Amino acid sequence: MFTVREAAAVFRELRDERRLTQAELAQRAGVSRSFVADVEAGKATVEASKFLGVFQALGLKFALRDRAKGEVRW
Repeated sequence: MFTVREAAAVFRELRDERRLTQAELAQRAGVSRSFVADVEAGKATVEASKFLGVFQALGLKFALRDRAKGEVRW
């Protein structure tokens, strides 16, 4: 993923796969439902720590991949 909009599309897809409403995910992540809506809308100004928190609430973790070498760092 290279943009917030790309992340937003994946985020919504993952939430739907887990059959969670925005409100249910927000409660799990400790954020407001409107924050989840902002993430799904691809709002570029969302707070990074909360952004990562909602992905964690979906049971995911982030890894960084070096585009040139393909190496992954946790």
